Formats: sequence, C-alpha cells, structure tokens
Amino acid sequence: MTEAMDEADEVERRLREWFPIDTFVRAARIGDYPIMPEELVLVTRAVDRRRHEFATGRWLAREGLRSFGLPDRPIMTGELRNPLWPDSVIGAISHDGDLCAVTLRRKSAGSAAGIGIDLVSLRALAGRMDELAPIFVASEHEMNCVAALEVAVDNALLLFSLKESVIKAMSSRLDDFVDMWAIEIRRGKAFEVHIAETVVAVDLFATIVDNYLVTATNIR
Repeated sequence: MTEAMDEADEVERRLREWFPIDTFVRAARIGDYPIMPEELVLVTRAVDRRRHEFATGRWLAREGLRSFGLPDRPIMTGELRNPLWPDSVIGAISHDGDLCAVTLRRKSAGSAAGIGIDLVSLRALAGRMDELAPIFVASEHEMNCVAALEVAVDNALLLFSLKESVIKAMSSRLDDFVDMWAIEIRRGKAFEVHIAETVVAVDLFATIVDNYLVTATNIR
C-alpha cells in the first residue's frame, strides 16, 4: 500500500469522526477515473492534473449518491464553481496534493444546513502564509479563535483552510463570490461565522494527517 493510500484511509477515518454516522465519507488517491460526457465538457481544455482531480471527486461523489439509493447522474458545476448536488443532498469535495475527499449527507429535518471540507498539502503551502495572510485574515481575533483548536500548524494556514471549508459549506446560500477577508470566524460559547449581515453557528474541526491539514465545517 502506497503512502498516499495510507493517508487517504486516515483522512477518511478522521472525517468520519467529525460527521454523523449517516454521512457518506470517502477519500482516495487522485487518478484518471471515468466521468460522464456532460462532466467531460467542463474539463475538456484542462490539463491532465486538473482533469484527474475533477474526475476523482465526481467518481467518489457518485459512489455516495448510489449509497443513498440515488441514480447515477452528472454532477455539474454552479456559477461559484461548486458541485451541483441533487435537491435532497448536501455535500463537499476537496482535493490537494495526491488526495481527494468527499462528504455527502441527505437533507432532513434537524440535519446540518451545510457541510464543508478542505485538504491542504503542507508541502505545497509551506512558507507562503506571510504573503497570503492579508487576503483572508479579517481580524487578529480570528487568529486567536482558531488557535483554540490546538492544531500543530501555522494559525494563518489553519484559518485559510477553515475559511475554504466554510465557503464550501455555504455555497448553496451564496449568490456571488465572497472574498475570504469578508468572512470572519468568531468564538464565544461556540464558533460563529459572520459574512456581512449573516451570522451562522458552526462546528469547526481540524487535524493533521501526515503531510495534510484536514479541516471541516458543519453549519448548524
């Protein structure tokens, strides 16, 4: 078993710990998986790397839809480049480095309003946070908030990844792109996300799996 496969198994295990038992979770090494013709149109001009990332995410996502008893269908892309799920499903896809992960849940009374995940290859972003931080840090208070998660990684990188997972969790609510600095994570008795006049209560999760930072958002 390769290192990437070992990492995929561990990423999957961690995500399962964070989400309810009825959540579909899969992680896999990025590869040249088959995709539907309608999806292929979306990546016809993409380089092989991007096409493989896309294909792996769609392949895993369709496995999840089948696990819910839903038929195979093309998973198209919305205006915000987000996956367009069936009306009965919420979910998220993330990929970086050699890995891709997918989470899906059925919509039901009392279920989460949105879920998001993010994978960050620590090798890829090592040493870049100083130049990137002004793009996504809304306040110094945010840095202190995410430090409470006690993950052994640069808090700026942690905040960056958490905001990526927040955007994915909220993609179905957004009607336009939102800059990361317009999202502020706050913490009182629990975590909250503030976007303009919108405030949502969230659960935030983060851990390190070998060479990856893994984060997740559960909107309550």
